[in-house]
Amino acid sequence: MPSVNKPSHKLSIVGLGPGNRKQMTFQAARAVQGADYVVGYKPYLELIEDLLEGKQVISSSMGKEVERAKTAVDLLSDGSVALVSSGDPNIYGMAGLGLELASAREDICDVEVVPGVTSFAAAACRAGIVFRESVAVISLSDLLTPWSRIEERLNLAAEYRMPTAIYNPMSRRRDWQLKRALEIYGPDTDVLMAKNVARIGEELHWTKAGALLDLEEREERIDMFTVLILDGVGMIMGNASSQTRINIVGIGPGSPDKLTYEAQSLLKGSSKIFGASRYLQEIDGLSSGEKIMHQGSYAQRMALRFVEAKAASERGLQTSILTGGDPSIFSSAWRIFEEAGDCGLHLCPGISAFSAVAARAGAPLVNDFVLLSGTVDPSRIKRLAMAEFGMVIYNIAGQNLPAILAEIDLSRPCVLARDVARDEEAVLVMNASDLMEARPNGFRFTLIVASAESYIKDGRIITRRGYQTKYSY
Repeated sequence: MPSVNKPSHKLSIVGLGPGNRKQMTFQAARAVQGADYVVGYKPYLELIEDLLEGKQVISSSMGKEVERAKTAVDLLSDGSVALVSSGDPNIYGMAGLGLELASAREDICDVEVVPGVTSFAAAACRAGIVFRESVAVISLSDLLTPWSRIEERLNLAAEYRMPTAIYNPMSRRRDWQLKRALEIYGPDTDVLMAKNVARIGEELHWTKAGALLDLEEREERIDMFTVLILDGVGMIMGNASSQTRINIVGIGPGSPDKLTYEAQSLLKGSSKIFGASRYLQEIDGLSSGEKIMHQGSYAQRMALRFVEAKAASERGLQTSILTGGDPSIFSSAWRIFEEAGDCGLHLCPGISAFSAVAARAGAPLVNDFVLLSGTVDPSRIKRLAMAEFGMVIYNIAGQNLPAILAEIDLSRPCVLARDVARDEEAVLVMNASDLMEARPNGFRFTLIVASAESYIKDGRIITRRGYQTKYSY
């Protein structure tokens, strides 16, 4: 048996995406295929049955997360293990718990977190939603987080009129929290109900918060497999269609293994592919289609891409317009929707930059968090930090870091990264105080301020989601 201090087997904490194989990455599939043991929640394992041939499979029921993580770590003495989550393992998934338990017994250099397409981003893409400025992600389950803290976060997100993705909105035993959340956001707020996204029985339905409060069959329409997206400032709602030949394809952070099956299929089938030279280089070799980039201002480039894609589609040709990361999160897709008007577009989700950075750093975002882009008011950062949100700020310059970090507890773990999964990757994992002293130079950084109850071990961020308050482990 290998030494518990120097394990010879890898633990992969794998995000499977929302359900459909098309939205799984090649990295996730290979991590499962390369494991001797696969551990997970039974319904998630059923989604990947064809990848499990020849594996030792250990399944368990809902509420057995601690048991699954313990089992996965125990099995490392016998072979490599894939511990699977739906969506992304950093978003209410197994990343934090898996790393926490593994770090107590193993060298976590042998633990990898494999990001997945998030459920809320998949729902947004299906519905034609693009977030331009911000989005809050909040779970209404108070099993591990006190309701007072959840309500504080809801009030803050609503005050700032942030679009909000709500996970775990209702269960058979818990219904009043959703009513309270809808009351906080107000009856006229537009709400997307997205159930079983990318799975059999998928349902997408737009309504108002007030109508949802009055819906008699609410308990039948909403369950733990439902994500709600509440409208807010900077949320664009375009005309999404699955029947169009014009695709906006999220190619993830840049590494080919982080492409989804759907993205690769669309690229291979496209006669014309439009995008920035950087993105076209990253998918070079995946498609024989003509690669086209344009000159001019940002608005001019977006307009030309859509006009040429539409003209090609009218000749019966499939086309793809590339975005980095995920099309729904701070991408150019909103501008293309603006150009498209009533013309339907298909959004193919991808691994977002924040998911790639979070996975690279370990498990900084397993609790509620916010995504922010552009110039951010430091006073807003302070209030979000006091509510113990994890925070992700896109496109931050090194010179602006001190003003941001000065508003948070300087002991909070952070990761500052750029070009993750590319040859030029740069990643700093350290407490906020050390990051201030480091004075990094440059632009286009992604900053993650880890969720509360987080710490750094062996260069990785580990966040405790709250299982320690309910379980002994």
